[in-house]
Amino acid sequence: MLKDTWQEIGRLESIFLEIIEDPTKKEVLLYPICYCQLVRKENSFEIDLQKLISCANKTFHTFRGKWQDILLELDLFQFMTPKGDVFYGKDILRFSSPEGLTVSFLPEYRDIFYEVYSKFLRYWTVLSKISSYSKRNTPAEVVYLSALIFNEELYSECAHYASMQSLRFPRDALFFESVRELSEFYLQLNERKEFNVELLERALEKVSRLGSTYYSVNTEKLKKDIETLIKEINRGKKYFVLKISFTLVSGHGKGFLRRVISRVVKKLRELGGKRWILMNSGMAYSSFTETYWRKQRGLLTHA
Repeated sequence: MLKDTWQEIGRLESIFLEIIEDPTKKEVLLYPICYCQLVRKENSFEIDLQKLISCANKTFHTFRGKWQDILLELDLFQFMTPKGDVFYGKDILRFSSPEGLTVSFLPEYRDIFYEVYSKFLRYWTVLSKISSYSKRNTPAEVVYLSALIFNEELYSECAHYASMQSLRFPRDALFFESVRELSEFYLQLNERKEFNVELLERALEKVSRLGSTYYSVNTEKLKKDIETLIKEINRGKKYFVLKISFTLVSGHGKGFLRRVISRVVKKLRELGGKRWILMNSGMAYSSFTETYWRKQRGLLTHA
């Protein structure tokens, strides 16, 4: 059933939105991601708890916390003793060691296992594209982040996030409300099989007032894509999945990285003279980004 934007959201969405506010905690997602990978590997929902903790902890780079506290905060799992007793929630705090215990998703998450697994992977993708140390205190940052969430087709999360940001940054409410309406369009389409063109038209009206570029977002392309989507639906109930594009003048992505690397190379040239003449900013940028994305892919692969 479609939830209203202002209603309480589900546990998975809550975890994601909480971590968005404090991305230094993103590595707690390794617990459910590792659990899902172990389930697929062992073909069983019941996983040795020690094995799960080992899998998650070996990938941690910055976050440290007691495994009991992390599992309690996630509130996704139930546990079983060697005698077959099942417990969950705060009872995990009674155990100082995971030895002999098994763990599994709560029944409501086991029933939609692959949907849950997919969500956590998409959460990780979004969080891996943003700084863990940014305070999210500027419109540019949250505009960029809301677009990332939307592009991962996390429509429920995006609708709630955009609604909060329209209150937090009222001067930028046009953009956030348009993203919320686009998200709600796809929510209704996915859950009710309804084509609510009115939501698209309202979003289009708002996007049309934002100019050709809005912070890091290519709003001119977004406007044209919404217009095309409306026409396609009106012609025969066909649709496609919208994606929000970014501009090269963005403070994120390639434009930002290229400026940073160019400044670094310029400084190195000043310090090292002719030794740096052969290294242009394009070469440095290519090397830097290749290493960066290789590390990001490695993190997710071994999560």
